[in-house]
Amino acid sequence: MKPDNLLLKRCCQFLTALSTCAALTLSSSTSVAVASQPDRCVDISQVRDADIQRNAGFFLKFPTQFCISVSSFAEHGVEWSITIVREIKTTRQGAKVPTIFLLHDNEQSAFDTALYAVQKYGGKLVAIEARDKRIFGKQDPNRNFGSKSSDTNTCRDMRVKPAPVFTKFLAGLRDKKRNIVITLHNNADGFAGGGGSGTISADRQSKVMRGMRAPNVKNDPDDALLLAGRPVFDANSAAKKITKKMHKAGINVIYEHVTKAGNDCSFSNYVVLNKLGQYYNIEAQQGHTRQQKRMLDVLMKHLGYRVRFNQDL
Repeated sequence: MKPDNLLLKRCCQFLTALSTCAALTLSSSTSVAVASQPDRCVDISQVRDADIQRNAGFFLKFPTQFCISVSSFAEHGVEWSITIVREIKTTRQGAKVPTIFLLHDNEQSAFDTALYAVQKYGGKLVAIEARDKRIFGKQDPNRNFGSKSSDTNTCRDMRVKPAPVFTKFLAGLRDKKRNIVITLHNNADGFAGGGGSGTISADRQSKVMRGMRAPNVKNDPDDALLLAGRPVFDANSAAKKITKKMHKAGINVIYEHVTKAGNDCSFSNYVVLNKLGQYYNIEAQQGHTRQQKRMLDVLMKHLGYRVRFNQDL
C-alpha cells in the first residue's frame, strides 16, 4: 500500500471510531465517486445500494461526473441509510438544478428516471436504501415525516411518533433556495375498487385525491403528475394553471387536498403543512420508465430547469 493510502486509511479508521466517517478511502483504479458523508466521495464498490450496483455501467461511463455519498443515522431503533447521487459540476456552481427524492427502495423505474434527470439536468437525487423493499424497520418511509407529537397524532401508519431526526435530515436536503420539492414514485396497475391492485390512479376519486385524465389522449391513468395543496383544487389557481398545461402536454394530473386533520405524515403532507415549497410527485406504473422520463422532461421545462448534458443514456 502506498504511504498516502495508508495514511488515509488510518485517518478514516480514527474518524470512524468517532462516528463521523464510515468510509473515506478513494480507489486508485477508478475516479467514480462514492462517500459516507455528503460531498465526500469514495469508490462505487463500497456502496451496498442495489440500485447503484445495478447502474454501475452508467457510473463507469461517466467516471468523473458524479459523486455518490452515503449517510446514515439511527432513530427509534431503525438504522436509516441515505444514498445521494450528485452531479459534481452543477452542484458546485450553485446552478438552478433539481433535487429529486426517492422514498421507496422497491421502485426501480423511479430510480432510473431520477438518474436520467440528474445526468441530463444536473443536481442530485436522494434515495432511501431499504434493501429493495418498500417497508424498512416496519416503517413506510413515506409515512414517517413529523417532528412534533402534536403534528403526528393523526398518522396511523407511523410506527413511533414523532421522527424528528428522520424528518430533519430528509427535509434538510431539499432545495431551500427555490422551494421546489420533487419526488418520483412507482405504483401498481390500477387501483383497488377499480379492478386493480394499486392506490394511485388518475381515474380514482376520493375526499383527498382528485384524478384528472388528460383529455383526448389515450394513456395509462397510473402515469400522472401529483400536486398537493391546502386549498381544494377549484380554489387553487396555481394548481389549475399547471393542470391545464400538463393536460395540453397529454399528462394526467392528480391533486391531493392536504389538511391538518387528515395529515398522514407523508412527505407531501409535511411539505404542504409546513410551507416548505411547491410539491411535485411524478407517478408512473412500475416498468413505465419511458413514460416517467417524458413526464419529468415536461415538468423540468415547466419549472425552468434547462438541459445541461446531452450524452446518450
